[in-house]
Amino acid sequence: MTNSPFLVGEFPIDSGRWRSLPGTSRVVSDSSVLWSRGGWRPAELRTVSYADGHLVTVGDCLASEVRLRADFRRALDRGRLEDLTRWPGAYLTIVVRADELTAFADLAGQFPLYYRHDPGRTVVGTRAAETVAAAGLSSRLDIYSMLAQVFCPAVPTLTEDRSAFDGLSRLGGGQALRVSANGACTTWTYESLVPDSDVDLPQAADALRTALVTAVRARVGTGRRLTADFSGGLDSTSLAFLATRELSGSLPAFTYHHPDAPADDLAHAERYAGLDERISLDVVAGTAASLPFQGMVSSQGADLPDAAAVTQARMRLRLARIAESGSEIHLGGEGADALLVAPPAYLAGLARFGTRRTLLAHCQELAGQRQVAAMSIFSRASRLSRTPLHRALERLAGSLEKPSEQRVRWLDAIAWWPEPGAEATWLTSRTRTDFAEFVREAARRVRKSGNVAVGDYVALGELRVAASVQRQLSDTARRFSVTPHAPFLDNDVVRSCLSLPSHGRADPLAFKPLLGRALTGLVPDAVLGRTTKGNYSPEDYHGIRRAAPELRKRVSTLKMADAGLIDTDAVKVSLEQAVAGIQAPFPALTRLFGADLWLEGLPCG
Repeated sequence: MTNSPFLVGEFPIDSGRWRSLPGTSRVVSDSSVLWSRGGWRPAELRTVSYADGHLVTVGDCLASEVRLRADFRRALDRGRLEDLTRWPGAYLTIVVRADELTAFADLAGQFPLYYRHDPGRTVVGTRAAETVAAAGLSSRLDIYSMLAQVFCPAVPTLTEDRSAFDGLSRLGGGQALRVSANGACTTWTYESLVPDSDVDLPQAADALRTALVTAVRARVGTGRRLTADFSGGLDSTSLAFLATRELSGSLPAFTYHHPDAPADDLAHAERYAGLDERISLDVVAGTAASLPFQGMVSSQGADLPDAAAVTQARMRLRLARIAESGSEIHLGGEGADALLVAPPAYLAGLARFGTRRTLLAHCQELAGQRQVAAMSIFSRASRLSRTPLHRALERLAGSLEKPSEQRVRWLDAIAWWPEPGAEATWLTSRTRTDFAEFVREAARRVRKSGNVAVGDYVALGELRVAASVQRQLSDTARRFSVTPHAPFLDNDVVRSCLSLPSHGRADPLAFKPLLGRALTGLVPDAVLGRTTKGNYSPEDYHGIRRAAPELRKRVSTLKMADAGLIDTDAVKVSLEQAVAGIQAPFPALTRLFGADLWLEGLPCG
């Protein structure tokens, strides 16, 4: 079990089957449907009652108490519960009435709901292991969900409603659940985030400007001490400048820098901090002990494996420094890349919906930047525009069965997802066969799901990953009494960005053009004009070399190998390549080690 607070419940109430967890108490005094345990942060768990209805929000719901009550009454009276997802922030919404329970996850999926439906009852919860316990399930793992998270994280279709535990479902971003008094349970997508054909770039920029200003202003308005990341990158730096416009005093801002593996972010951060005297910059200097792969410990009670677990020493260092400042809300830029950087797959959207002239112009510009042939880009984009999702899944299944160790190139990103490379060779032959069939079954399910634009699918998948990263950061930060907030994951920010298709947010001559247009006049031009991101890969290689002896031992005892899923000899080949500084499937290695740390931390581990 985790030390993080959680909420669990059952609907309809059946005292003969309900497994009340030790130490829980009623969330609403006159309702026995929902129970909670643990120390919630200020305003993390909010409740309102009206007539026979009870509203519960979990997460960052930033509406005032007056608005919360007025809007809840209006939503109940009009029968429009979806309106309760329109407040500033990102949060899980649960409404309990005598005849039904209804829940809405936030659009990004940062605050999911887990549930188990059996005839006549549904058990729900905000954390996976606790929901499993309350439902009386065994803690048996969902092997395919685990494999998909490690080997196919860019394919959300494979895990869309699955948790890490067998028999436990997950209500993710933009999804809703309703349980009736007779025990019937239905789920649906209440907001699909399909681009709006009537919205153009100026309109989306205006909406994003309003959403971001509102998001930051609402957090300042809590009266709690505010701090911010200030990496020198566009996203966190922009949020910090928005915050200074709302604050009466200074803003403590933090940038991380490792002197032995420097990125160029520090120079940008120091330059930008000099543009506003209210920004008080604190440089957190990395050490040998804070390098990636150092000081890794088992993940206790996390809902999912955490790929960022290999950088937990660096994270702890940053959080400790932020905590020393007395931070109560800490702003970060998580989610912005997913929403604002059009993936190379956006070119398929241009091929399908744009003009040939525009597509050629983008291909020629990208060819010069990437040192590849323009016609190679053009032909890939054209072919991708004619490839439906189910065909891409069928090809993925074939690649898993017969993996290739070819090096990944930028061109390979003009796809529904990058094809699995050397990491697919880590799977045992039987696992490859079984996992490939699981992927083929997903292909059969989506065959009749309608058209999905490739770039929009990729962006939505990246958004789901960002939401998971932020959720796990938030859990880690609890022990430091720091509350991380990611305004880019707020519902209205997500809506404004994804109202445009990915090819509508793309410009090979500009970096995040939608954000630049939205924040002109609010954020210094010098910040909005940055066209690069810090490169932290030298730190990754430095860290893996230093941790090589420990990692070799870990590979020899991988939990997934004990289960017959992984061939440790194949993993060792990739590890030694990374240690030697040779191109290796680095992201997959971090996900594999993150999964192993998670499995190690399970009660049955």
